[in-house]
Amino acid sequence: MAKGKAVVAGTLTVQGVEYVVIPKAEYLRMQDMAPPPGAVDAREFTRGSIASGLRAAREQAKLTQSELAERMGKSQTLVSQAESGTARVSERYVRAVLEACGLPADWSGPRTGKRQRARRQRPREPMIDE
Repeated sequence: MAKGKAVVAGTLTVQGVEYVVIPKAEYLRMQDMAPPPGAVDAREFTRGSIASGLRAAREQAKLTQSELAERMGKSQTLVSQAESGTARVSERYVRAVLEACGLPADWSGPRTGKRQRARRQRPREPMIDE
């Protein structure tokens, strides 16, 4: 078998749905295949993106995980797992975090526009003692 190419043994139609039939060994080999270079698992990316947004919201509000958990009536462990991406969270949970942090429902993260970056990079005036 050529590497990366599936060997099709035929097709099969069951109740109007067409299936491709391949040898079981080929199917098992395909299950173990690594994703192509540069590929990103969409679920993992989304989970990580949501997790970092949750953490940014909490940090914007200057709260600890424990303080946020207390405001939400949840455990600190859940807050930690949500921020690390190990817990699956719902849209309802995200809304609750934003509300507990005093942020608007359409908050999309800390501001990092050109103005803010320029302000951070601007050298400070030297202090003169009189």
